[in-house]
Amino acid sequence: MKRNRPITYAICIAFLHFASIAFTPASGEEDLNTAADKLKFETARYFYENRLFDKCLAELHEYLEIYSNGIHRKEAFLMIGEIYFKRFNYSRAAKTYLGLYEEFSNTDEGIQGYFNAAICYEKMGKEKKAKEILKTIIEHHPDSRHAALAQTRLKVLEMIEKPSKSTK
Repeated sequence: MKRNRPITYAICIAFLHFASIAFTPASGEEDLNTAADKLKFETARYFYENRLFDKCLAELHEYLEIYSNGIHRKEAFLMIGEIYFKRFNYSRAAKTYLGLYEEFSNTDEGIQGYFNAAICYEKMGKEKKAKEILKTIIEHHPDSRHAALAQTRLKVLEMIEKPSKSTK
């Protein structure tokens, strides 16, 4: 029975949340959509916090599919990427982070996603692609906090590359 507690808890939260919406004077369809958006994301966050990562991924992927203008899209992309990264699935993590950057390229989260994609490419042994991304961050987002991180990471990659070239 203990295995079903997280799911039961999530269902109870959903019921209480929707019940509170149902008995609140309606101020339009937008409020209901916002509440549903928040509930979907909070359910995913609950699964994440309870280390139910498969359920979390399913919720987050569904969230991104349903809520094309969702208020938690940036967080959803970051959470999905983090789960894949922790599972050493750098290819899917990079794809997720690139999706975040594509959609939110002028936000801190978008640039963070792009930087994280570079780390994923580095982990996959694709240093050339990682360097391209890091250089793009430095060139296109020089005032972001990630530009300094990208500069440092680029120097590290170049330092690692130099000894291996001299031994050949």
